[in-house]
Amino acid sequence: MSKSNDSNLSEMRVGDLLMTEHSLGIIEVTPRQAGENSTAYVYSCGIHGNETAPIEIVNDMLADIESGVLKIKNPLLIIFGNIQAMREGKRFIENNLNRMFSREHKKYDIEDDEPKRAKEIEESISVFFNKYKNLNKVHYDLHTAIRPSKYPKFAVYPSLKEGRCYSKNQLKLLSTMGLGAVLLMHKFSPTLSYYSSTTHGAEAFTLELGKVEKFGDNIRPNFKDTEEVLRSLVSGEKFETSNKYPKLCQVKKELIRHEQEYDFKISDDTANFTEFKKGTVLASDSVETYKVEEDGEMIAFPNGNVKVKQRSGLIMRVVSPSDIQIV
Repeated sequence: MSKSNDSNLSEMRVGDLLMTEHSLGIIEVTPRQAGENSTAYVYSCGIHGNETAPIEIVNDMLADIESGVLKIKNPLLIIFGNIQAMREGKRFIENNLNRMFSREHKKYDIEDDEPKRAKEIEESISVFFNKYKNLNKVHYDLHTAIRPSKYPKFAVYPSLKEGRCYSKNQLKLLSTMGLGAVLLMHKFSPTLSYYSSTTHGAEAFTLELGKVEKFGDNIRPNFKDTEEVLRSLVSGEKFETSNKYPKLCQVKKELIRHEQEYDFKISDDTANFTEFKKGTVLASDSVETYKVEEDGEMIAFPNGNVKVKQRSGLIMRVVSPSDIQIV
């Protein structure tokens, strides 16, 4: 890309597209004309540096945009998140980047790389969505999970502000992508998808697309449905959408590691969406002991090795579409 008058920007033209790299790993793709029926999309990946499949997916998409193979009709902001962690093959360097959004980065030393990057990502998204404030806004934050899962691909739907409903169209799109379940969050979360949802009113999701693997070890055909939908959305191509919803799982509680001495009873090989019987103790410290309150409660993102005061898992239960507001 060539330098513009602003020394922080690099720009290039690809046919009718303007591609602008605002900073390292943050690239805006602007079609010549975005109509009133267009949607402004954000695709982010690498918020955790060792989650390689999303990075490969988005990087291939970017390469096809640059070569002119993938035609873009809708505004798109591409974000590669934790660059240094990606280089080192680590989840993060000092602190979890996906716990630093919605201004949570202010609680850290802003001179450290990860809080500085969180602030930069927030600002880039704000500029982008404000530029297209009259368009529909969608953000897919692409991840892979540390553990195996009963549903290999699933999504996290951030808690919605009062007055907002779950999107019928988005739930069916998630099903079309091959996602088998959706976690419906119940409260504030310092994740990137929550930031875009709450601050900008975007339809925003964390997409968990399988299990963490090293670069080059991902079985790309496993992501075919997801890749095809992501590409079709930004190119404006028509495609057939599923009539089904994924399994809907309402989060009812977060497990929190309150102190260093923490008895986390969920084994390392326990898969996401594992069900437990009523009365089973899942975690305990001097502050709280959590016992399963009803048969069929499930766990997501179990991790007893998190830092003190961080989330060690999500407890959830299955709900039907009639139990929630879907429009």
